Amino acid sequence: MSAAILGVGVVAPGATDGASFLRVLSSPPGAPARVESIPDTGDAKTRRLPRLERMALAVARQALPQGVDRDSLALVFGTGYGGLTATVEFLEGMATRGAEFGSPTAFHQSVHHSPAGQLSIALGLRGPSLTVSAREVSGETAVKVALDLLATKRARHALVVAADERIPALDNAYRAFGVHAESPGASPRVRLEPGEGAAALLLGAESGPLRIEECLLIAHPTAPLHFARPEVMAPWLRAGVARASAGASVSLSAPSGEVRDAEDAALGDAVPVGSRWVDTPHLGFHPSAGLIRLVAAVLRLAAPGECVHHGLALGGGQSLMRVRRVAG
Repeated sequence: MSAAILGVGVVAPGATDGASFLRVLSSPPGAPARVESIPDTGDAKTRRLPRLERMALAVARQALPQGVDRDSLALVFGTGYGGLTATVEFLEGMATRGAEFGSPTAFHQSVHHSPAGQLSIALGLRGPSLTVSAREVSGETAVKVALDLLATKRARHALVVAADERIPALDNAYRAFGVHAESPGASPRVRLEPGEGAAALLLGAESGPLRIEECLLIAHPTAPLHFARPEVMAPWLRAGVARASAGASVSLSAPSGEVRDAEDAALGDAVPVGSRWVDTPHLGFHPSAGLIRLVAAVLRLAAPGECVHHGLALGGGQSLMRVRRVAG
């Protein structure tokens, strides 16, 4: 099913909304950093929420226009890691002081569906609420779930939010597994710079000039810390581009230099080099980066056109999405 895109929101390193995000993407990339500024409304309760949930709430507010019926609005929250800060706090408390000192607050903030509950409370959402986690295609999977809700008429509108955070413990884990960009001897194919951020899309069953026209998820048998091999990844990417209209742009996943080379080889001459976007160096590698890159594609489509969004996850996951803006 296709769906209209009615609103977007984004918080990323150096960006607090769509306009600043486009400025960041138009500048040379630096080392992906943490999100330094998270918009809020000055509500003291909001400021006490964990960082992950404040990022999620900020982008949800950006994507929600006034007048949307929140009693029936579906919420789909995607995250790969969940509340890492709370998880580390809970586990370190138990490890250093004993199980009886595990923080109940940190525990409930560490579960993946905690942000969906906080979003529902803060925004007054009373429709279906789901949380999905699918490694580095968590954002794309959340979109697929939202499209299914719209197709089955469980909701007329669906708010898709994805968020993940970067903390020192995550960097240490990447180093321990030898996939951090700084890891000595890391394979060029899996040399990753972690990042963080959040994005949101408001989708509707009605017609509109800006639409998601395809959302395809593919699984390939692959080792946990490897991406899909070029020979199995490439045919799906080429087929997705072939289904797009002439002159479509492509947002490459490009989590590493070798993967970008494989994506470029798969596209060949079918897509001009100038129409291939690579946003990962600005965002870093994290499970919600796919939805942030999709918001980037939406923001770039100020004029009629089409973009094919390619996503990859460690362990063999692959996604393809098409976004189109039509005249009128």
